[in-house]
Formats: sequence, structure tokens, C-alpha cells
Amino acid sequence: MTLQYDHEPSAEARRYLDALAAACGHYEVDAESKYVTLPDPAGRVHYLTAGEGPPLLALHGLGATATCWLPMFDALTDHFTVYAPDRPGRGLSTAVDYRETGFREFGVEYVTDFLDSVGVGETAVLGNSLGGFQSLALTIDYPERVDRLCAIGAPAGLSQDVPVFFRLFDLPVVGRWLFDYFESETVSDAREEFRRINVEDDSAVPDAYLRPGLVGEDLPGQRESLWSLMKSLGSVRGTRPQFDLREGVRAIETPTRFVWGTEDYFWPPSVGRPVVSAMANADFVTLHDHGHMPWLEPGDEATEAAVDFLAGEVGPP
Repeated sequence: MTLQYDHEPSAEARRYLDALAAACGHYEVDAESKYVTLPDPAGRVHYLTAGEGPPLLALHGLGATATCWLPMFDALTDHFTVYAPDRPGRGLSTAVDYRETGFREFGVEYVTDFLDSVGVGETAVLGNSLGGFQSLALTIDYPERVDRLCAIGAPAGLSQDVPVFFRLFDLPVVGRWLFDYFESETVSDAREEFRRINVEDDSAVPDAYLRPGLVGEDLPGQRESLWSLMKSLGSVRGTRPQFDLREGVRAIETPTRFVWGTEDYFWPPSVGRPVVSAMANADFVTLHDHGHMPWLEPGDEATEAAVDFLAGEVGPP
């Protein structure tokens, strides 16, 4: 299986693409690496695409990249043409300073610009964590662009509370020191961090999955862009008020599914259920002993719950 691209990468980008190609090989995925140029400040946005069929947009979380969806590509591409962009400032996309752009509006604006650039009007949407926030915000702001929505793993936006560890990043001096201290330098470091935050059982996560993330941290501007995003999202008291989407989410009429692990690091299922119960056309799938990125746990429960819903085979019509 291969990763295809027709652009000429820099030396740093080539290392990243080599790691990405190895991950594609592990998961037996044929994918294309492409770019679109969007209005500033988004600039050049890199994305992965594969499959044939109606479109599906996949939005990754805070510290992830489009690579995170590769384990689901085989199932998704049976039904969809998948478009998985690297958020500006992650992977091979242009680094931006989120202290200048903000995120509530920009996080939707660049997504709609991206969809326009690849010729997609209405699409199914899959989002995890901060990408789940973007998916919900996109559906609130542009309901005509989203025909089905699945948040897999707890999405941001349904609580202003965050784990204590993430509040510490807002402390003067100490926060930046912690951010630099916890930068992974080896696969072993990355696995330890991944196990602490994203999964309960990392036995199904190969080294090939983790390596693109390691290499990606050396890409120009990536760490600074991530730091700027973290500073813009919250404070020592939690996320900022503009990132509370609960009122808007309750009004969503688009068919929506939440796939939520009982061991999610950020928010337990009890955070999401009251919001979902107030929605007109949503359901809630609880996965026991699954973490924040439930499709990376052993077994296919999370992938099947998401893909079967997005394909219209189960869940709200």
C-alpha cells in the first residue's frame, strides 16, 4: 500500500512523508497527500484523501494530525471519499499564531474554505476532541454543509472544565516549561504520553502510528503554533466562554451520533448525555473501557459505531 504525492517536499517534509508512508503501509492504506491554498491566515493546508463515494470530512484533535484517521481509512473508504486535513499549524499545513486568529470563528472558517477548495458542498463529518468541537461548530454555523455528524471521543465544547494538568499550561513561566518538558523525543516517550491521555490499552497502536507525530514536531513553526492554540483556548480556570457550545448543540437538527468511552481522559460520558438528550436527532454510544481516541483501542467497536452511523446504516435517520 502506498502514499502518493506529486508535490516536491522540503527535507523536513520528506522525513514526515516517509513516516506517514510507513504508517499507510502498516494499515494497508492507499492515500494521496495533497495541498490546497486557502485565504490567509490559513495559507497552505495539507490533507490526506482516499476512497470513492460521497464525501466525508475528518477533523483531528488538538495535538494530532490527519494521520490519526489512518486506522479507520479502510472502513471509511468502503463508503466515502475521505478528506482529512491537517489543521493549520499541524502536520504539513502552514503554521499560524492562534493568539492572533482566535479559534472559534477561524476553526470553522478555514474548514468551509477547505471544503470549497476541494469542491465539496454538503458532507458527512467525523471529529475527535478539538476536531469534534469544530464539527459541532460547523454544524451550528452552517447546517446546510453537514448531512451527518459523528463526534468520536469526547468533543470539546460541552463543558468548560478541563483536567488539572491542562490548566497548568496557563501558569506564567511554569506553563511553557511544562509544554517543552513533555515534548516527546522517542517512540517510547510518545507511547507513554499516548497511553496517559488517549487510550486505555495501547496494544493495538504500532510504533508506525506514533512516528509521524514525532517527526512532525520538528517541522517549522509547529510547536509554536500548538502553544499559541493552547493559550487561546483556555486559562487556569478552564476553557474560555466562547468555546461553550452547549446551547447551540442542543439546537442541532442534523443526524448526530456521539461515540464516547467511559475512560475518556478529558470528560466522562455524564458530561455529554444531558446535552445529547436535549437534541432532536441524536444518539449516544457508550464504549466501556475505551479512552479519548476510542478507535485506537483493541477491537472494532468504535470504528463500527462511527462508520455504520455515518453510512446511514444505523442511528437517527
